[in-house]
Amino acid sequence: MTPELIYMLKVNVGIALFYAFYKLFCGSDTFFKWRRIALLSFLTLSFLYPLLNIQTWIKEQPAIYELTDYYTLLITGNTNTNNEIATTAVTTPTPTLMTLFTWVYFIGVALLSARFIIQLLSIFRLSLISKEETVNGIRIKNLPYPNNPFSFWHWVFIYLPELKENERQEILTHELTHTRQLHSIDVIASEVVNIICWMNPFMWLLKGEIRLNLEYLADHTVMESGTNRQQYQYHLLGLANQHKQTGLYNNFNLLHLKKRIIMMNKRRTRTAGRIKYALFAPLTAALLLVSNIETVARTTERITNEVVETVAAIQTPKPGAVDTPAVYQDNDQIFTIVEVMPEFVDGGMQGCLKFLMDNTKYPEQAKRDKISGKVSVKFVIEKDGSITDAKVVRTDNPVFNEEALRVVNSMPKWKPGKQRGKEVRVSYTVPVIFSLDGKGYQKAMSTAKGNTKSNATQAQSGSDFDENQLFQIVEEMPEFPGGMGACLKFLMANTEYPEKAKAQKVEGKVSVKFVVEKDGSISNPQIIKGGNPLLNDEALRVVNSMPKWKPGKQRGKVVRVGYTVPIIFKLQ
Repeated sequence: MTPELIYMLKVNVGIALFYAFYKLFCGSDTFFKWRRIALLSFLTLSFLYPLLNIQTWIKEQPAIYELTDYYTLLITGNTNTNNEIATTAVTTPTPTLMTLFTWVYFIGVALLSARFIIQLLSIFRLSLISKEETVNGIRIKNLPYPNNPFSFWHWVFIYLPELKENERQEILTHELTHTRQLHSIDVIASEVVNIICWMNPFMWLLKGEIRLNLEYLADHTVMESGTNRQQYQYHLLGLANQHKQTGLYNNFNLLHLKKRIIMMNKRRTRTAGRIKYALFAPLTAALLLVSNIETVARTTERITNEVVETVAAIQTPKPGAVDTPAVYQDNDQIFTIVEVMPEFVDGGMQGCLKFLMDNTKYPEQAKRDKISGKVSVKFVIEKDGSITDAKVVRTDNPVFNEEALRVVNSMPKWKPGKQRGKEVRVSYTVPVIFSLDGKGYQKAMSTAKGNTKSNATQAQSGSDFDENQLFQIVEEMPEFPGGMGACLKFLMANTEYPEKAKAQKVEGKVSVKFVVEKDGSISNPQIIKGGNPLLNDEALRVVNSMPKWKPGKQRGKVVRVGYTVPIIFKLQ
């Protein structure tokens, strides 16, 4: 889930909770000014609270940080972060409902935005064609056609020929309240937020409450001016049967007329009732706390995934090596490393490279321009050994891509890979080399031959080896207490960001290689790929501080095993 989507979800959750709070505690009182402040605050805070950062404070509170850890485990529960990370299934991106949802959302935003602009333009047009006059000492815009009175910003629009003399002052008092108190700000703000959050039904309800409360404010001002309440209500009922309208403006006649009349006749709420508005603070604090807990957890999840991917890349053995068996096995799962790796039928990896060399046709354009390069093609070796889903994952020049895919797809069936004795689907990558002098494949085949011998030697040594021999890949790889997930959590919790690096905003990743001894202790840690020198010492320190591991085993014997972990330094 993208950060933008998470942010919008938080905004909409805030709107829903604030609306529920308003209806529960404020929907029936007569503190109209307080309600206006609260409603505008709801809109503002819904967009602000996901951005406010109290993560440092959360990490300093043990109880709250424990809750964050628990939530992190919940959202990362489906992530395979143990020693079997190299066998995690590869999922091919497929179209989802998210694409449709995104299109529907933006179409809705576009339509509502167009309506908003049209309404604004219609008001400005009315201001231009309406004649300005003075009524009871007040400047108004006399509408050129019959319509109910309304206001927008400092304009008051009235159709004078239809207006009775005894109604003028009431209407003017009502509309002037809207203009003088700048109620159009509330209207426009609610409309804009409603456009952004139009899929949230609570936003539509909240917008209605904002508009209704503005009418309560204006009605209250009319009552305080000494107007006869019953007479004013009869005028409202009379206008209700005339020209109905909705829009951006504050109009004298709204659809919630019954509620307005009830509110006018209601006894004023006691002053002590304002105390309930103080409950708004703890609700906001709770939202802020939950939002930051979620943010910390998501950040931890993201960093964990980065580390898992890096560990997978670092710990992945060469084709043919034995890796830790997978805990589960789905028939359609795509593995990256299995116990018995797929093998090209005619000569293994050397035979595969020879096939590619013999069958690759040099693109004429590349030959004319004397271009050489390499294309890495990733594909799936199915359970019957056939090649599917070939795709370019890295290329030196796009001119080679089409030919690289063609020659890979033309390969004969491979000997399929096996996991726990069963044929499985395995993801594989091969280089397709375009070299004008023909030496590119020779070097690759020489490397493949060396790797084959190395793997064979290691496999042979399994039955007869020196107990002090240092292995890189064994049948049972070493394991941190609690698995790789616990290892990553330990590293993140115990790494202290160097102050100098923090001040200079230095980030990076440091790969540390070490030996897991036969008793599980850590020895000989060394930097094999460093980031900034400011980070290296801390990476070595935290690796040295790790507790004893469960040692690795080869042919049932405890052995010394080399292991590599990445320490990621990321400023939040």
